[in-house]
Amino acid sequence: MADDILKVTRHENYAVLALNRAEKRNALNQPLIEALNGALAQLEGDKEVRALLLRGEGASFCAGVDLKEVDESAGGHNVTSLEFVFGRLEKFPVPTIAAVQGAALAGGLELALHCDLRIAAQNARLGMTLGKVGLMVPYDFTRKLIEICGAANTAMILYSADLFNAEHGLAMGLVHEVTPDAKLDSSATALAEKVAGNAPLSLRAMKATVRRCMSETFDAWHDDMLRMARDVRHSKDAKEGVRAFLEKRKPVWRAE
Repeated sequence: MADDILKVTRHENYAVLALNRAEKRNALNQPLIEALNGALAQLEGDKEVRALLLRGEGASFCAGVDLKEVDESAGGHNVTSLEFVFGRLEKFPVPTIAAVQGAALAGGLELALHCDLRIAAQNARLGMTLGKVGLMVPYDFTRKLIEICGAANTAMILYSADLFNAEHGLAMGLVHEVTPDAKLDSSATALAEKVAGNAPLSLRAMKATVRRCMSETFDAWHDDMLRMARDVRHSKDAKEGVRAFLEKRKPVWRAE
């Protein structure tokens, strides 16, 4: 199953993980999340890996969490697992690169943001659309947005729930480089090879130093925010928003 939904390709000194649910725009369901976790766990101990490239098969990078799993009637979604895997990606011992095309929405955008470097195709569309379905961005994911693009841009991204093109994403700091659609794979591969060509001990030490600096900056008490997020996830509005999305209709909000 994992081989079907996540392709793992090992090169001489870097590895590529490719999300392979193209028919679902690579939406994150539980099997895919678990496959990512397993692949990251295996590669963490590989001393020959000096860079990790993350990409999506098909027209989109990742459209976010599979909302069919959020709907209670479809079995529920394990939010803790998602946060754990993103944290593992963030702490991966060598530099990580996301190659982003098409949709990178909500959890899909966060997946890219938890990589160290991001290259976007011109057709990329970036956004945190959870407000449109009545869900809450987890604390750690909000922290990551602020870390990457600042509080003002984070407020615009979250409150508007709009989609931003690649150039706008570049201006906000969401991506480092924009490339023509047809050159995304070659540009991302070239960057992975460039990074992986550097001294392995230096790369690991620099990655650890950057992460230590940022982790201390955002180490704030937030138990109340976790409770608020839980209340939002369990609200009637959240159930209505997800079902309205699945039924392709406009939600009716009741602040309940």
